[in-house]
Amino acid sequence: MKNFTRRQIGGVAAGAAVSLIASHSLAQAPTQPGTDWDKAARDSHKENSEELAKFEILMSVEPAFQFKA
Repeated sequence: MKNFTRRQIGGVAAGAAVSLIASHSLAQAPTQPGTDWDKAARDSHKENSEELAKFEILMSVEPAFQFKA
């Protein structure tokens, strides 16, 4: 039985993850001609904003920012 180090196991796992991501991205369907990327991005941003607006965040939780010009 061969002993593996944590780095070797991590390297194998990272390689497997990269190949899985690469195969998934190649397997995606090509985009349709005439896709309106601007409208899709705006709709996505609007949906995300509406979802985040449902949560109430107290001022004490928000980080303090100081902008200097």
